[in-house]
Amino acid sequence: MSGTLTTKMAAGNSSATDGAKYHCNYCHADCSGLRVSCAECPDFDACIQCFASGAEMGNHKRGHDYHLIDNGTFYLIVKGWTADEEMLLLDAIEQHGLGNWDDISDHVGTKSPQEAQDHFEEVYLKKNIGKVTLPKSVSHIPDHASVEGQLSPTLLKPMESLDLPVAEQQELGYMMFRDDFEREYDNDAENLIKTLVCSRDDDELETALKLQLADMYWRVLHERSRWKKIARDYGLITSKHRLIASRRKLSKEDREFKDKIRPFAQFVQPQQWEELVNNRIRERELKARIKELTKYRRYGIKKLTGCQEYEDLKTQRERKKENRKRMQVISPPRTTKTSGKKEFSSDDSRKKDDIDITTKEFEEFKEKMSSDTSFHLLSDKEKHLCATVQLRCSRYMTLKSYLLNEYASSRMKIPHKTKPPHYLTPSLRLALQEFFIQCGWISE
Repeated sequence: MSGTLTTKMAAGNSSATDGAKYHCNYCHADCSGLRVSCAECPDFDACIQCFASGAEMGNHKRGHDYHLIDNGTFYLIVKGWTADEEMLLLDAIEQHGLGNWDDISDHVGTKSPQEAQDHFEEVYLKKNIGKVTLPKSVSHIPDHASVEGQLSPTLLKPMESLDLPVAEQQELGYMMFRDDFEREYDNDAENLIKTLVCSRDDDELETALKLQLADMYWRVLHERSRWKKIARDYGLITSKHRLIASRRKLSKEDREFKDKIRPFAQFVQPQQWEELVNNRIRERELKARIKELTKYRRYGIKKLTGCQEYEDLKTQRERKKENRKRMQVISPPRTTKTSGKKEFSSDDSRKKDDIDITTKEFEEFKEKMSSDTSFHLLSDKEKHLCATVQLRCSRYMTLKSYLLNEYASSRMKIPHKTKPPHYLTPSLRLALQEFFIQCGWISE
């Protein structure tokens, strides 16, 4: 015995034959919903109970071929929606497109647009059918649509805008009030869909192509959102002044170390990256401090107060040594008229090693200044002075002319309005004036 299942679907405005009632030929019960029609006996219908018990009547035998006829009036998934209405709903969505609930409601015929929308979202999206068929992907693109008549939280509490000066905003193309950039990642991606139009006349190939273009554009939007999130989380978009100030806080060694390990920043969070850099800086500081304390301990210093006293005395010794070295050149030894011997002051006494070092430095200075046109115009004393204070010969000639003119103007009580050179520091002025007094060019 073989059988086939025949389902007769009808819209709300179907013909009158769809509303006809059928009765079982054996028990005369109503079998309009689902009945068994004999394929060999004309006009013989049986209900499910009689067919299951193997009822026979007249020429009809239980071994005859049959058809299961269903008019779709039973509930398929939930109560209130018959199988016929479920099929009509899916056919309408396929024909008119998801979201055109007015046309979908007209196609179903027995449901309002709101009922059709609620039923589709509840049964085919939120319940088991949607969980199995829909991809489990979360979009990072902000949804600014209204929720229950109220503004979306992304509009009420937007992301904090970047604190950038106006000039830097214009340079980056950043629009503060929109919290967006003038040029985005793949800025011409909108060209993919700007001429995209969906039509009922599209075949399967055209529909698939348009869906693929829309999916490509969605991926670009997702990538744009990801780039912005990375830039904010890792502080890549920040004020130029803040960035420079943060780098100035680091020493040259720390900056070089940070640049070397920068490729590893993509594998850790921003807070972990900052912690790593700060730990490296702290490690270097501790090593330097340990080395310094070890040096003090080697010198026999065991208290912090003693360390400070040692540094103060060391600074004083170095300052006195520097001043003594400078005065030895500024105040050269004088020759007495009676004996012709050179007289040295107590401050001018130096060790032989210091004389050799000064001579070596002077020879290096002569080689360095040999190309200077003013070098051959100076006397030996002036050359020694320039080598001591590390002053170029041309600049010395300019300062010499300025100071002598200033001294002459003050002697004649004439205002000296010439602006001094920018490299004339107070200490350099004092050293030159002392030298000019020793040479007898000016008086004290």
